[in-house]
Amino acid sequence: MEHGFLDRYSGMDSPVHRLDPRAKIALVAAFAVIVVSTPPPRPMAFVVYAGLLAWGCALARVPVGYVLVRALGVLPFSVLVAVWMPFMADGPTVAVFGGRLHLSVPGLWVFAGVVMKSFLGAASSIWLVSTTPFASLLAALRKMGAPAIVVDLLALTYRYLFVLVGEAMRLRRAAAARGYRPHWLGQAWLIGRLIGRLFMRSYERAERVYAAMVLRGFTGRMPAAAPLRFRAADAATLVVLIPALVAVRIYLR
Repeated sequence: MEHGFLDRYSGMDSPVHRLDPRAKIALVAAFAVIVVSTPPPRPMAFVVYAGLLAWGCALARVPVGYVLVRALGVLPFSVLVAVWMPFMADGPTVAVFGGRLHLSVPGLWVFAGVVMKSFLGAASSIWLVSTTPFASLLAALRKMGAPAIVVDLLALTYRYLFVLVGEAMRLRRAAAARGYRPHWLGQAWLIGRLIGRLFMRSYERAERVYAAMVLRGFTGRMPAAAPLRFRAADAATLVVLIPALVAVRIYLR
């Protein structure tokens, strides 16, 4: 199993790909802050945010559908968190199902805001990863002062995540070859045993990887990637786009 599913389009060449990773991280961080701070009853602002994100995907030649499908993965969690708001919030209500159910209008706005903000935040993060090689992204985080332990954990997680998934798939195939069929409740106990076995194999592999790293001179810091260059085009991108996002946040209602 390959790990290209995480940043399949990061090796392409486009104006977005050529931007310094630090500029893209700052832009995505500003985008997230502005989106989260926008009141939900401003739907046109969220439409503009989505349009800007789609324009960024087109400029980077990253398929919009690729970003949208992966960003949809966050919706079950955001819906689960906010689905109770229309029933619990105070204020005016709207009747549904022929008046048998009354939902709070402010609560509905809060629910819509949570869904829209989480979706746009996830989509912007996927856009960032899709336009930046992961090694360059980690180097930019290190340059921007992120804790070294966090950067190193991200690097190792990215490097060995596909190994962990491949190991889980092998365990599942081995169980299926021995008659396991996940259709009976009585066989559900095997899932716990598989998870425990996967944990033990992951722990053993981590011990072997760490020992190999120490033998090769690892002292607690991962080797640095290629040096980054913050150019005038990167600064111009931030100077133009961040004020534009702020203007959308302030004036669009």
